[in-house]
Amino acid sequence: MKRLAMLAGCTALYAAPLHAQSADTPHATIGVAEPNPQTASPTAQIAAQPDRARALPQLHVLPPPGNGYVPPPPTGPLRGIGNALADHGIYLRALLVDEFAANTSGGQGRGHGNSFAMPFGTDIDLKKLVGWKGASFHMSINKSIGTSLAADHTGNAVSFQTRFKTFHNMRLSAMSLDQDLFDGKINITGGRVSALTFFNASTIYCNFQNNSVCFNPAVLPIQNKTLNFFPYGTWGGRVKINPSKRFYAQVGAFEANPTLNATNGFDWSTRNDTGVQTAIEIGFQSASPLAAHAYHVRLGGFRNSSPVADAYFNTKGLSRVAFKGTALMHQGGQTGWYAMGDVVLTRLGTDKRRNVTLFGGSIGAGEDYGVFKNQTILGAVVTGPFASRPEDTFGVVGSYIRLGDRQVDFLQASRQAAGGIDAVHNAEGIFEVNYGFKLRRGIKVNPNVQYVVNPDNILKPNAVRQSHNILAFGMRLSIEVGAVLGLPVWR
Repeated sequence: MKRLAMLAGCTALYAAPLHAQSADTPHATIGVAEPNPQTASPTAQIAAQPDRARALPQLHVLPPPGNGYVPPPPTGPLRGIGNALADHGIYLRALLVDEFAANTSGGQGRGHGNSFAMPFGTDIDLKKLVGWKGASFHMSINKSIGTSLAADHTGNAVSFQTRFKTFHNMRLSAMSLDQDLFDGKINITGGRVSALTFFNASTIYCNFQNNSVCFNPAVLPIQNKTLNFFPYGTWGGRVKINPSKRFYAQVGAFEANPTLNATNGFDWSTRNDTGVQTAIEIGFQSASPLAAHAYHVRLGGFRNSSPVADAYFNTKGLSRVAFKGTALMHQGGQTGWYAMGDVVLTRLGTDKRRNVTLFGGSIGAGEDYGVFKNQTILGAVVTGPFASRPEDTFGVVGSYIRLGDRQVDFLQASRQAAGGIDAVHNAEGIFEVNYGFKLRRGIKVNPNVQYVVNPDNILKPNAVRQSHNILAFGMRLSIEVGAVLGLPVWR
């Protein structure tokens, strides 16, 4: 019955296509003829953007939304093959991302980490291929390898490298069937999907390398295991309603099954599922992404019905550190909420690709027994800080993250048991400053500086001393293979 209920939910819920955009494509468009970039001016290209662009999952590194840029036609050695496939509704994509980080001070030790990820897949327009109006198929596969500065050296829970994954397997990350209804005002998707690919998602966040921001500012739902994230797809889906240009609402349900994380993603049974993840979001936005002060506001709530182990107490209500025993299980699961948004503060000159975007908000947990209780974030991204480099970015962001009360109790008891006397901080601050250099179409490099104030030692709970503030330097190189080779992107 549980499996039937989940499959029924998949057919009734919506998600935007489970695929990735090109790093050179801020927005995808629906049913809008684009001007000839060889004859149209940049202003004319921008003006031709539709008022409502479809929001796509953040599987790649993307520029901020709202810059209204229409990319030129693909160029590269495979553009002929790519265009021929696209004429039949078949689009191919691949991304290579390498992230390096090293700390010069702080944490539980010094060191470095280098992680690499290769998400790739296909998007198929079923109307072009077989005449199925409004339908599309999307599949993503991901391979991750490498090491983590946080896990191997500094001991804090929030990674300096978003692309680092605990499991280094080649896995099916996403596979979905998408259906547009009523000219796109209702969209339905079901399949193998990840909740955080859709909810509280924005193209802004992956301008940053720190995992407190990219892929989502989702420290709380990820660490508390409330919602699953790419590349760990499970059965699920989403329904989204767009009654107007200024408002949307969406709801989703997803299988909770952490045992699948270590698999290749082709284990489609639900025999080891622990519950159901649900999420709801309403959004408000400017009628046009080209408005002088284009904005997006997202209000959402989420829940995982799976039982949760208490971070501190055993079944007798005593400290698990001092008295051992089995962890107290909370059968009510976990809940949370978020209120996030962004706004274009100003456009830089007449080129609407260039703007200053402010973003921020807060995410909270309803219970005190999770790893984290609250995250508040504030940041800004400048796209095109120099007129001669309209597709470079400069970003700065800060997060204030508060630990759950039981997590603090557990860490304090673990430190005392190890012979330490330092007090455990109940909150930490994580900051990043970076610059994104676009080297050529499809290739971008982002050097960055990250600083953590009062870092936790969740990954090393028996640490005798409190971690000192961490200063780390990072570098991310992203290569959009399709853009380099000349393959057109799904839009």
